[in-house]
Amino acid sequence: MDYKYNELDYAKSIYENGFQSEQHKPTELRLVATYMRRILDYKPKRLREEMYKWCESHILGYERELYYKRINSAINKACRKGSMLVNVKSIDFYKYEMDYINNLYIMNDIEGQEESKYSYECKKLLFTLLFKMKINKFITETKSTEPDFEYKGKYFKGGQKKYTELKKLAKLPAKIRINEDIINTLWINGLISPIYNGLVKLNFMEEIYGIEENGDLDGTIVLQIKEYDRIGWYYDYYHQDKRITFCKECGKIFRKKSNRQECCSDECSKKIDREKAKERMKTLRNS
Repeated sequence: MDYKYNELDYAKSIYENGFQSEQHKPTELRLVATYMRRILDYKPKRLREEMYKWCESHILGYERELYYKRINSAINKACRKGSMLVNVKSIDFYKYEMDYINNLYIMNDIEGQEESKYSYECKKLLFTLLFKMKINKFITETKSTEPDFEYKGKYFKGGQKKYTELKKLAKLPAKIRINEDIINTLWINGLISPIYNGLVKLNFMEEIYGIEENGDLDGTIVLQIKEYDRIGWYYDYYHQDKRITFCKECGKIFRKKSNRQECCSDECSKKIDREKAKERMKTLRNS
């Protein structure tokens, strides 16, 4: 389970079943401590006692002296003001946001004589960056201790690893070079501004915030994203790409390899086949 956007579910799973990953033990200890503090409502004294009991039950060869610092750190973070566990159920996209992106004219160069051959891919990346700002907004505002706090993110911290992840998230073609082809084109069009060490300012977000402040928006929800590792396919789906659809078994978005494909995986196909077989047997028994 990816805990990043489903902390509550992930923390509950760890609490009930033990560590999910040896690599992320400090993070998982913090999540367990926060679950005990915020969901089970353990006060600090009992929280410490329960954390020691939990570790004794779930850590092979557990010795309190070896884990004291880690447990103490997890407890301190869990008891901080504003600590909480958040599940992001869905992220909504509105018509005015999609209209803004779709109506952009992405120029090939600063003279603006021709539309860029990467125009669609650039818009797809802007859509993906907008998603990242929207999900950061939800998490940040939910966790904020200030009731009137409003998140208006407009920066993306890149670097080679982050840009590779962004390209994968946006589902850009393998042949596309994200820095040379996309980021550079967006910079030429003034939609982003490189700052340093991969950090870019998202100028287009300022324009979206300006549209929101002016009001008179079409706030119709036109897309609702419920899984967070295939964002670019949602943009393709919005543009009626017939290769993009939703699995008839699990509901996940996927790209079809053939027109007849209805499921995202062999596992989902087998589940549907088993259900059809059950229905056939039921029909035979009743006939």
